[in-house]
Amino acid sequence: MELCVGCNKALRIIGLAMLLSSAPIVSSFIECSIITQLFSACSLFITHGTPDPIPGSPCCDAMSGVNNIANTADNRQYVCRCLMDLIDNFSSNASAIGILPGLCGISFGFNIDPNADCTL
Repeated sequence: MELCVGCNKALRIIGLAMLLSSAPIVSSFIECSIITQLFSACSLFITHGTPDPIPGSPCCDAMSGVNNIANTADNRQYVCRCLMDLIDNFSSNASAIGILPGLCGISFGFNIDPNADCTL
């Protein structure tokens, strides 16, 4: 009997975020699939947008993980480019993707929108 639907996924995302936050990451080792996986913790919010549902702790933990990845100028540029690809794939939900970090009290150091300049 499963006591918590989605707990395994949430625990994996939190574990990934903790792993990523424990060591500096060089941009050559970052893959967009990691950014996409972290944003998948926010899939309900991205799909349904604002104001409901409000992103919860697994989502905000994932945003914190993305923020930890974007720890240098080079990494921020790479994360920005990954997010632009994510927005291209989910263009109808671009505004929800763009406001997620702010709702979690996090700033990546650039605005997430389809016209973002990733050269920072």
